[in-house]
Amino acid sequence: MSDLIEIINAIPHLYRGKGCTDEQLAAAQEALGMTFPPEYIAYVRAFGCIECNAHEWAGLGFSQHTGNEISGAFNVVNLTQREREINDDFPTKMLVLENACIDGILITVDEAGAVYQVQYETCRKLFDSISAYLDWCMLPDEE
Repeated sequence: MSDLIEIINAIPHLYRGKGCTDEQLAAAQEALGMTFPPEYIAYVRAFGCIECNAHEWAGLGFSQHTGNEISGAFNVVNLTQREREINDDFPTKMLVLENACIDGILITVDEAGAVYQVQYETCRKLFDSISAYLDWCMLPDEE
């Protein structure tokens, strides 16, 4: 888990939030009716949200630039609740980590920390952990 934080800290040109409070974390888990996996908790406590290498990970906390609470598509509660509202097939006990903004593709995380690709009624496991997904996100683009 600490590897995830170290790896994210080493990413060049990283946009990051300020991290979240324990109160924000508890409220988010209650709002979504799920327990966040340990890696996700460590991520939101340390960063809140991140943007790098064309990936925007949702989270909680405060903006590094404005000091305002993370909102809109960067807020995991807003993003996950919106998907639950518009997609009757959205899996329960999952949060939206990232909206790929391509053909309805979402990257989601379950309570155990496994990462999935959800596209409408299809849900396919991609990785066993958020760290493994981050490793994939950091691969150089193929030319």
